[in-house]
Amino acid sequence: MSESGSSRTKTVSETVDSESTDGLLIPDRWTNNISYRQLVMSSCIGIVQLWWHPYLHDLRKLLPFLFLYNVFSLLFGYPLFYLELALGVVTKKGVLNCWDLAPVARGIGFAMLVSCLFTALAVGAVAAWSLALLVHSFHSFLPWLHCAASARPACAARHRPLSAGSETPAHSFFFNFVLNLKREGLDGGLGNIAWELTWYYVICWVLIYFIAVKRIYSYSKLVLFKDVLAYFVLICSAFGAARLGGAGRMFQECDWTVLLDGLEIWRKAIEYSLIQMSVSHGTLVMLGSYSPKGQHKLGTTAMLAFAVSKLSCMTTALVLGAAHGALIKDYDSETNIWNGTSSAMILWSDYVARIPGSQFWSGLVFFTLFVLSLSSTALLVQTMMSAFTGKSIRKISWAFLVLICVLFCFLGIITLCTQGGLYIMNFLMDWPVTMPRVPIAAMVAIIVTYVYGQTTFCEDVFFAVGEYPGVFLRVCWALSPGLLLGIFATGIGSWSFEVVAGWMMVVLTLIPIGVVIIFYLFFKCRIRVSDAFCGT
Repeated sequence: MSESGSSRTKTVSETVDSESTDGLLIPDRWTNNISYRQLVMSSCIGIVQLWWHPYLHDLRKLLPFLFLYNVFSLLFGYPLFYLELALGVVTKKGVLNCWDLAPVARGIGFAMLVSCLFTALAVGAVAAWSLALLVHSFHSFLPWLHCAASARPACAARHRPLSAGSETPAHSFFFNFVLNLKREGLDGGLGNIAWELTWYYVICWVLIYFIAVKRIYSYSKLVLFKDVLAYFVLICSAFGAARLGGAGRMFQECDWTVLLDGLEIWRKAIEYSLIQMSVSHGTLVMLGSYSPKGQHKLGTTAMLAFAVSKLSCMTTALVLGAAHGALIKDYDSETNIWNGTSSAMILWSDYVARIPGSQFWSGLVFFTLFVLSLSSTALLVQTMMSAFTGKSIRKISWAFLVLICVLFCFLGIITLCTQGGLYIMNFLMDWPVTMPRVPIAAMVAIIVTYVYGQTTFCEDVFFAVGEYPGVFLRVCWALSPGLLLGIFATGIGSWSFEVVAGWMMVVLTLIPIGVVIIFYLFFKCRIRVSDAFCGT
């Protein structure tokens, strides 16, 4: 390495030591590798892994999608997870200030925060859904065991033909009595506010505020409780799902030719591999900036997080796929389950109704989903809070936290807690929550590899933690931007109102990157022109 490169690395390392305590909203509080590694792993055991599975409604595509997801997780998810975590470790700064290493990339931090905002809005609504189903689990019997006479459209009892437009008991209960859903879509607006769901939503955000203000998420014992609870539920659910009649239907109906039908399933698999590893919304940068000051095995931490993320995600997908197969066997036909964010909640409800001790398991499952939703949302809120730096701002950080929670609560009530809230939720997950992650991750790789310099960054990692990133990681960082941006471009398809609105939200998320690059290059060129003029 050249002498200029060496001095550059040394300057960065010295800056890290001198500014590690000045640029943080919350002081470094992880003093050992075990608790810190546990926290990073816990960021990949959240509500997203147990809830957001795009192809649960279609058993033909479920296994091919999971195959692609695992391949892309290895090629993109794990390397980019390591890269973002290392970025925080090297700079010891939050999601905005970490880009001091390449000022042209400051817009990436703002794009990450916008992505974090949309994700927190969606995950907060899942907490309200889980709380509603948890409360209904304490009835004398599960209310979705049988069809309600007042259900519209018609509800079909088990082992009877499922006519077109009719719904299963769990499907009907969730849509009619939890969401109070408008079936005609968004024609005529969002409809009335679902007041019961609204109260649950407000309760969730009050709890999120208390978690964030006390920073309970950072305490290893509570994080351990959340993770142990999640894996206990998943292991028990896996044993129960294996005994369901029709559990193997997803293997029988699997159709590998869907991989040749188009690039949509490939694009969704890449997006899914990133969201499951918490990539591109700034959380990993924040966690990296709070790493212990001593040397630790960053690669081991990243690999363990990768393993727990894949295990929780795959177990959930197979359990819910087995539950869907059992439903199809009951009705001997399609189950009319909608694509999108509601499918996992319906299948979890149907699954717990099929096993002995259904009320106990229903309460435990939805309590787990509720806890995971709260903890995931609180971590996203802490990511946004970590962007505010400076001693004067830290003194009134509670005011920023109140403002953030009240803002999210208000936005959720007028959108997600209405009769058309499910359509807004599906729109959020299909567009601003998932799609911008691909170009953001690509830009991070481009800046670190080709602007700042991959060799320089790897040496910074070595100075920070005592390990040099492996060849596989460096090759993935170099090749992934072109592949990611190419797949992202395939999302441009037919133009409809939803597609136009979706692309507007994606552009809104990504526009800070382009604006900062344009302004940076403009002022840099202007300064060079002025220097040249003065020199003459």
